[in-house]
Amino acid sequence: MSTLLYKKATIADCDLLTETAITAKKHWGYADELIRQWIDLLTITEENFKRGNLYKCFLANEFIGFFALVSKGDYVGLEHLWFLPDYLNKGYGTQVIKEIKRISREEGYKYIEVFADPNTDGFYQRVGGTVVRSVLTNVPGRMMSIFHVTVTDEQWIDLPTVGLVVVKKGQLLLAYSNNKKAWYLPGGKVDQGENKQEALIREVEEELAVALDPSKMRALLHVSAPAYGEKLNIMMRQECFLYDLGEQEIHPTNEIGAVKYFSYSDYKQESVLVPGVLMVYDFLKKERFL
Repeated sequence: MSTLLYKKATIADCDLLTETAITAKKHWGYADELIRQWIDLLTITEENFKRGNLYKCFLANEFIGFFALVSKGDYVGLEHLWFLPDYLNKGYGTQVIKEIKRISREEGYKYIEVFADPNTDGFYQRVGGTVVRSVLTNVPGRMMSIFHVTVTDEQWIDLPTVGLVVVKKGQLLLAYSNNKKAWYLPGGKVDQGENKQEALIREVEEELAVALDPSKMRALLHVSAPAYGEKLNIMMRQECFLYDLGEQEIHPTNEIGAVKYFSYSDYKQESVLVPGVLMVYDFLKKERFL
């Protein structure tokens, strides 16, 4: 297979890129009515260039598609990846993903996030992606998967963990890890032979010197997110339990430097934002816990 070449797009390419996106989307067989609904998302404008970088893909001297990358802090969003129909299913997508991973590593990003058209789910799984959550689409009965793709050539390795969710006066309890220099949910890894409740009871006792009553632990949500502070292909799979500490006193121990209740706006001011913690905040806001 011939090697692709890449060139940064410019504002002068807006019409070419828009036509490519629309043509590629139509190739999946969507009705014209849906294409019209998506036209703003498929139209490339000056605003796209303000938000990120767009790259044209060439086979020899022939333009075959493009992709767009937008910085999201410690990760990058792949907001567009489109090929002209004649170049689909020929292995060029895998080549482009390798280039995107190379750019991402050079820029210091820890993973790549993709809101994937349902027709491309299999492709993103093959190139190292895992589904972290799904959202409703405007196509009746269809969900859109949100993938996190490794920036390395390795597949994700699951890391089973548990987290304690304590909400007080609209704020979430977080613990500061001296080792990783970041605020996390209290909790940690599930050891072999433990169930999730047992793991959380042990971790909270070790970290906060608090004895949890298993009868008061309520399973709240599951979080899948790249594990902060771990190797770049470690995916945290965290079961989160809601708990009311009441008047129990907290005494940070071991590697925990401090505990603190954070509002969402306060947490967003921190220099390090842990992906899993942000997902918990999103859930709590949506469910009106905050």
